[in-house]
Amino acid sequence: MNILLVNMNLGTARCFGGIETHSDILASVLAGKGYNVIVGCSAEGTLITQAEGRSLQARRIVVRNSGDIGAMRKIVAVCRKESVSVVLANNGREYWPSALAARLAGARVIFIRHQTDSIRRTTRHLMNHSVDRIVAVSDTVRNALLASGVRQGKVEVIRNFVFLPRFDPGRVDRQAVREGLGLLPADIVIGYVGKLENGKGVFDLLSAASLLRKRYHTLKLMFVGEGTKREELLRSAGQLGISERVIFTGIRSDVQGLYAAMDVFALPSTCDEAFGMVLIEAMSMGKPVVGASVGGIPEIIRDGETGLLTPPGDADALAGRLNSYLADRVFAEAVADRGRRSVLEKFSERAAGDSFDRLIREVAGDKRKDPAGR
Repeated sequence: MNILLVNMNLGTARCFGGIETHSDILASVLAGKGYNVIVGCSAEGTLITQAEGRSLQARRIVVRNSGDIGAMRKIVAVCRKESVSVVLANNGREYWPSALAARLAGARVIFIRHQTDSIRRTTRHLMNHSVDRIVAVSDTVRNALLASGVRQGKVEVIRNFVFLPRFDPGRVDRQAVREGLGLLPADIVIGYVGKLENGKGVFDLLSAASLLRKRYHTLKLMFVGEGTKREELLRSAGQLGISERVIFTGIRSDVQGLYAAMDVFALPSTCDEAFGMVLIEAMSMGKPVVGASVGGIPEIIRDGETGLLTPPGDADALAGRLNSYLADRVFAEAVADRGRRSVLEKFSERAAGDSFDRLIREVAGDKRKDPAGR
């Protein structure tokens, strides 16, 4: 069966984020299941996936906006030439051109939704009448879709996932990474990965680290990522007297190594997180995690079992939850172990691939167990 997966940012390294990672892994996993996956993206000819290094057909499809007629025509042409059965649209901008093109080409269409934003009335109509199924990456996203008026039967939850071969603690030399960061063996590292923006709780995390510094003299705080609040964070660290304890790595491609260098991971968001991809990455790397009890995060963390939850916007409570790990390494290791096993069971690329395989065959009306027809 031929599938077209549309995500224009694939093939553009500077735009590679969570949705692009999702597309990259999904394309690789479905190809491994026997589908002929064609990727509609910024590249033309061939795309090499970051997951598994698979070589896939790529067709240059650039979507300027939801009303891009040229992009719609290109999708129609690709669908007809390649006999595409199902179109997967994995970004909001690509929804309208993909749905209308699939309808014109006689293909089925599946949207993948990563956001909790309320959708427009016209897009709701499109989803209800011209889309075969919408995949929500969490219950929180599903609930937001239903609250916007999307029909319940149109929505299916297939939770976000991590590519386990990449996030494998056994493949990373923790000591070497820490030495490369200038860390000493005795340093205790609390880490964060993501945008340095309001809504991510980065200032609460900075304050929590300041509260813990007297008890833990070798405590360090590591921010992995970039954002508009970096300079303000630097100033705040100076005002709190902990500048020498804060590490800013910027955006890094070797994020799995940075997880390995951490002792505890925190995502203290105050915004309505649709999921919290970095949490399952950290858990996969065997780290005890703290997440704010917002959005889809409680779907990942079972409080006290696979991680710890903290009220959003409360630096004192966050410091207390972090201290639960730092003061009791046996507890921290037990939680980390249960967290990693939870990812293996619920959030692996294999589990998500099986779910997408079933959904695609159902939508396409293909009853064969093997998508390749063998």
